[in-house]
Amino acid sequence: MKRTFTVIGLGAFGSTVARELARLGNDVLGIDLDPAHVNAIADDITQAVVADARDEDTLRDLGVHDCDAVVVAIGEDLEANILVTLTVKNMPKPEVWAKALNHNHHRILHKLGADHIVHPEHEMGLRLAHAMMYPEVVDYISLGHDLFTVEVRASEKLVGLTVAALQLGQRGVHLLLVKHQRELLPVPSGDYVFRTGDQLVMAGALDNLRGISALL
Repeated sequence: MKRTFTVIGLGAFGSTVARELARLGNDVLGIDLDPAHVNAIADDITQAVVADARDEDTLRDLGVHDCDAVVVAIGEDLEANILVTLTVKNMPKPEVWAKALNHNHHRILHKLGADHIVHPEHEMGLRLAHAMMYPEVVDYISLGHDLFTVEVRASEKLVGLTVAALQLGQRGVHLLLVKHQRELLPVPSGDYVFRTGDQLVMAGALDNLRGISALL
């Protein structure tokens, strides 16, 4: 279903969000004070505008108040980020996603009532560190409270073993599914034999997932 989004701040983070939302078939309005940022993305999204998003009347003239969601992606000007978040949050309709620069900024955005607060640099740093430490991990999602789902490539030493042989349940890890090329095997049985090219999607506490990494 097509939705309408506004992205305010078209730097590296904001422009990436805006382009991907547009690629997914949505109407996307991009706003930035820098004409170079606006011109760079103008052909990729529905509308790109040079405007001061700190002005509520300007936002309303552009129809921001009627969007499904607004991403406040202003990264360098902390005051502008906070003011725009407050302005958009006072509009009745849009869901507000705001970029936080640090922990204190996060607390302010939370007090303002931002629906979602993201830390793209922090989160990318965590992903890079995990990728460097555990190269077999294809992807992971934090579920909070130190719980994660991870997607792991099966190594050669896993090929030929059964699910039961890993004793994942006793190790506090849940095998959710196995991917093999385009084939999905949800909750494979204990007698499933791992093949070359398998990828395992598992869930568990971080320490438990680390504990089985040597087996995979």
